Amino acid sequence: MNIRIIEITGEPILHGGQEKFLSNLIEKIDYSGIDIDVLTPYVCDNTFFRELVQSKGGKVFELNLKFNPGKSRRLLFKPILSFLKDNKYDVVHVHSGSISVLAYVALASKKAGVKKVVVHSHSTGVPSLKHSFIRFFFGFIIKNNATDFLACSKDAGIMKYPRGIVDNNLIVIKNGIDIGSYKYDPDKRESKRRELGIGEDVFVIGHVGRFSHEKNHEFLIKLFFEFHNNNPNSMLLLVGDGELINIIKENVRQLNLNKSVVFTGNVDNVQDYYQAMNIFLLPSLYEGLPYVTLEAQANGMPCVLSTGVPEDAVISDCVTRLSLDDIQLWYDTILKYDDNEPIDNTDKIKMAGYDIVSTAEQVKKIYLC
Repeated sequence: MNIRIIEITGEPILHGGQEKFLSNLIEKIDYSGIDIDVLTPYVCDNTFFRELVQSKGGKVFELNLKFNPGKSRRLLFKPILSFLKDNKYDVVHVHSGSISVLAYVALASKKAGVKKVVVHSHSTGVPSLKHSFIRFFFGFIIKNNATDFLACSKDAGIMKYPRGIVDNNLIVIKNGIDIGSYKYDPDKRESKRRELGIGEDVFVIGHVGRFSHEKNHEFLIKLFFEFHNNNPNSMLLLVGDGELINIIKENVRQLNLNKSVVFTGNVDNVQDYYQAMNIFLLPSLYEGLPYVTLEAQANGMPCVLSTGVPEDAVISDCVTRLSLDDIQLWYDTILKYDDNEPIDNTDKIKMAGYDIVSTAEQVKKIYLC
């Protein structure tokens, strides 16, 4: 009989990093001896993700709870406990950027009799006294109810787990990608630009990510406003969706940038949108180890990241990390790359261990041990 695994997400299944990790994992993992289902406490608005899970013989379950980012997740406990009692699984693998989600799901899993409870931190954060208290309180729950402690980077582990776990039990699972699908292709570049109505001579600044606080779109719009005023043959391409998208759209409207900023919404073929970009910017306040940095480097374009993005994200020579305190330095750095040619970073990314096949093998070993 196959081992039954349930992947539980801490946030709604849209098109973010956790879903991307799960999509890649579900697509590439060797299914011999295992079955995988997915549970979201909220809703799954990602049709591509649902169809992918179903194509592998799995199911996507939704509890339809209200999503309250930044609020207590205590209300997750009873519904998840009830679900796990009614649906018997051998392994629970919970994915979240929230300490309380990891804790409450781990507690519910153990109380439901699940033998292997895998917690997986997918983000860092901003250290504070409040965070230290939260980590102390929920870290105790995590330590006493989970069996395996994963993170997308060491920084993401430090942010969510007690020091003893980080020092002795933390397993860093690199955010593997399908490298070849992101490699620069001049024909795809021409096609996507034509589809978006962008001329070949236009300098395109790109960003991929959820419209949420930590992604810092406000900084990006302010920077582009200054850049576009001095370089009118430029555009900003924003790929993604999220709770703050309407606020950002209004900001763009007030700055009279409507004709120079493209909002794509959620897309299932994000690899094609990288092809249209000249440079990739990620001015995040904090990150775990974002997929988008790997994907942009696989495309070979210059990448300018904030220091809120871990150094682990720097795999190739085309990456620069800058402080958010100096917007002029960001401006000057963009200008340096105005005629940069794409670089083939395929081998570097593989050597760094970010191939999804290796990631999937590592995760399966954890499930089976």
